Amino acid sequence: MNLWHDIIDSLTDAIIVLSPAMEPQVVNPAAETMLGVSQVSAATMADLVRQNDWLGRMVGACLESGQDLGDTETVLATGPRELAVRVEVSPLLNAEGRPGGVIILLHDLSHEKGAAEAAVTGDLSLRLSPAGLAHEVKNPLTGIKGAAELMAGMFPDDGRAQQYCSVILDGVNRIAALVEQVLMVSGPQRLVQEPVNIHMVLHQAMRMAGLFPQPPEGVVVLQDFDPSLPDVVGDAGALERTFLNLIKNAAEAIGESGTIRLHTRIEREFRMTAEGRRRQFLRVEISDSGVGIPEDQLTQLFTPFFTTKPAGTGLGLVLCQRIIALHGGRLWAQRSGVDRAKGTVSAASNGMTFKVTLPMMPPAKRPQ
Repeated sequence: MNLWHDIIDSLTDAIIVLSPAMEPQVVNPAAETMLGVSQVSAATMADLVRQNDWLGRMVGACLESGQDLGDTETVLATGPRELAVRVEVSPLLNAEGRPGGVIILLHDLSHEKGAAEAAVTGDLSLRLSPAGLAHEVKNPLTGIKGAAELMAGMFPDDGRAQQYCSVILDGVNRIAALVEQVLMVSGPQRLVQEPVNIHMVLHQAMRMAGLFPQPPEGVVVLQDFDPSLPDVVGDAGALERTFLNLIKNAAEAIGESGTIRLHTRIEREFRMTAEGRRRQFLRVEISDSGVGIPEDQLTQLFTPFFTTKPAGTGLGLVLCQRIIALHGGRLWAQRSGVDRAKGTVSAASNGMTFKVTLPMMPPAKRPQ
């Protein structure tokens, strides 16, 4: 059964198994990512069916007839977003051969539609692979950077020349960094699978952000950690980069004065695996006492190239969310900040809280 569990959780297609009462029995990580939630509950499914009445009709017809149903292309509404998906609904047969639930498979068609549109319009640039596009961009960048460095060396005493060369080099480095981020977001990720202590990861991320062991004057870092948490299974380096990004965002939000709170605990909710086991998670919350993000921008936070920073690329949070998803976890944000007087997090306070859940190592695999 472990093999089936690994297969379902590794699929990029969303899989949702429902009981006849529309209660989720099995939900894979791809489904939670597609629906934009950390936990698919009965209420989540009720909202989904309310927005997509065609899905309710398909599930009802499948339960009644016991037949497979499908649609090669339809629109799935999930809150403010709409996705083009291929949907298949199949009966989950019990020991007597009667439908004891339904299996919903949702395949995101957005990438395929983008490729098809590129083929129709004849825009060859849109058909380039991320690696090919990066190669085409990096080659001229190398020449531009080399020329700017040579010019800077030719006129060491000319302040205006040095200023212009500096502008060129800064622009080249910015574009190069953007290309690297696009590659990381769109390319395959090879993650190490090993036991990882989440608190060691957080301390290393804080150290790289300049907040540990001693934060700058005016900045307060509160560590509310549960020392009894077991390890997670994953890639320590990738997790450190993810939490470094989140912590740096919090530090930028508070500026030279403010409070950042890091909180870890066992997640109260369980998720059922494909083999019927309970899968337990830990939660990491990073909150700040900054000015927060307007409500109308909150839903766009994890949209590629959307940024609230003047010099931002809009890919940092996208990459963070992808790395957490590859670990089988979830990353989302809420408008709730740290009350500087009390050191607690409240929705009434300004600021943001980024929440991460990660699957804990199963008890059978934990070191004794």
